[in-house]
Amino acid sequence: MKATIFAAVALALSAASASYAAEPVNSGEGYQGDISFVSTKTRAEVKAETIAALKRGEIAYGESYPFNQPPQAQRTRAEVRAELAIAKQAGELRNEQ
Repeated sequence: MKATIFAAVALALSAASASYAAEPVNSGEGYQGDISFVSTKTRAEVKAETIAALKRGEIAYGESYPFNQPPQAQRTRAEVRAELAIAKQAGELRNEQ
């Protein structure tokens, strides 16, 4: 009885492992990627651009992420204050608390 159960279990395990081994493994074989891309820059040009960007502080690395760059104001403080005064006069502001 034990021998029959053992044989059945062994047969089931061998059948399962054989079917598992027959499945292709996703090893990347056959992957070609986008082979239609043609670079317009040489390797040296890309390296030079990367070094220049590092020197300007435009590339974050290590503990410096996220990259902090001061925001570029599109209007001066005086322009914003003038716009606020106009909005107040026109009654466009609500005082909600």
